[in-house]
Amino acid sequence: MRHDRKHYQRLFSALDVPTPPADLARKTLLAIVRRERRKLAAKLIALGAMFAASLAIAVSELTAAGVQLGQSGFFQFASLFFSDFWVAARNLPDILLSLLESFPALSAGLAMAGFVVALLSFSGLLEDARLLSRS
Repeated sequence: MRHDRKHYQRLFSALDVPTPPADLARKTLLAIVRRERRKLAAKLIALGAMFAASLAIAVSELTAAGVQLGQSGFFQFASLFFSDFWVAARNLPDILLSLLESFPALSAGLAMAGFVVALLSFSGLLEDARLLSRS
């Protein structure tokens, strides 16, 4: 074992140890910064596209929900509370069931989901834009 260690020491003592270039650390850090900026820019583009798409979906579904509310008779049932309040109050369970049946839940849910995704993507968009402007 001792003989092997001397052999390795003699072998490696004859080798020249390479020295790294003086600006290697600076070049490495600059490459990392450029890579991070490219990733942030790509993320910014993706979040912008997601914001635009989700906002378009939310607006279209909100419009569809409004049209479906008008076609389903929801407003006629709801107007009973303003025209004949006491009659509507006496028949409250039936009117509430009619309101629930005529409410376009799917369109309203998709509109709400679109607005939530738009809000979250806009938040990420602002945060990444702030980070990109700092670097």
